[in-house]
Parts: sequence; C-alpha cells; structure tokens
Amino acid sequence: MRETIGSGETWPFRCLRCLLVWEVEYVVRRTGDGQGGEHGDKHVDDVAVWTREGVAVQPPWSGTTCPRCGCGTVTTFPTGYLTR
Repeated sequence: MRETIGSGETWPFRCLRCLLVWEVEYVVRRTGDGQGGEHGDKHVDDVAVWTREGVAVQPPWSGTTCPRCGCGTVTTFPTGYLTR
C-alpha cells in the first residue's frame, strides 16, 4: 500500500551574480510503499513531487534562476537560516 505525506518547505536562495537573497515556499508530497529498506533506506520507486502554488515544479536544487537577473548560478541556505 502506498502512502502520501505532504509538507511545506521554505528554501532560501542567494544569487551569486547580483547577490539577491530570496525565499521560495514549496509543498512536497512524498509517496512511498511504506516499507523502507533494512536501515530505513528509500526504495527506488519512492517519489517526491514538488509544487508551488499548486503547480508541479522542479526540485529547488534543479534549475533555479534568480528572479532579478536571471542568472542560474544560485546557492541555498539551510531551512530557517534567514530567520536567525
């Protein structure tokens, strides 16, 4: 039996060209068979679907571009980093 778990995640980014810092909120829905591996490892058929405002998008580490200058060279911070 497959189970789906959804959670909200906020990812902070920084553009390495213009130095803009911004955050993007995602909802991640993870679907798996609930079995896990011997040590809780994920199975190959486990799936994570990332959405923004209800639309499926690439995960944050894939293809993020700066909203100011369009540069594709961005870095991320740990979740909650900007609120410290």
